[in-house]
Amino acid sequence: MQIQVARNSRIGAQQGGFTLIELIVVIVILGVLAATALPKFAGLGADARLAKMQAARAAIVSASNMYHGRWLAAGSPSSGTTTFDTDVVVDNTKGYPTFAGMAAAVSTGDYANSTFATDGVLKADDGHASCSVTYVPASGTVTIAATSANC
Repeated sequence: MQIQVARNSRIGAQQGGFTLIELIVVIVILGVLAATALPKFAGLGADARLAKMQAARAAIVSASNMYHGRWLAAGSPSSGTTTFDTDVVVDNTKGYPTFAGMAAAVSTGDYANSTFATDGVLKADDGHASCSVTYVPASGTVTIAATSANC
């Protein structure tokens, strides 16, 4: 007795991967998605630096107000300087921390702060010098020059 074998050549030849056309279509779709998403994420660096400088301004304002309040509570001495917390020096003519006193009061390690203790200007980083915050010890005011355009 002879057994007949079915001869269907297509049973064992099933597709085992993607065709070249399918791969090209997927690459084109990923390219289009990347081209539309890249401009959205490219501007986030400036926004992050702006937020960083706004946070620095808030920290300096808070420290200025706190030490001015402590100076007032100490009786508003009228001459010389007063030292709080062993290294925060307050000028007694106005009652606000000096440049060096503010540098001691506020953590500036994440900023380009090479001149903050001498001129009160705190910069986001060395590449964005105009993105800055300025502290004025004579009045305790803090101005911010950080905008989305210059950060």
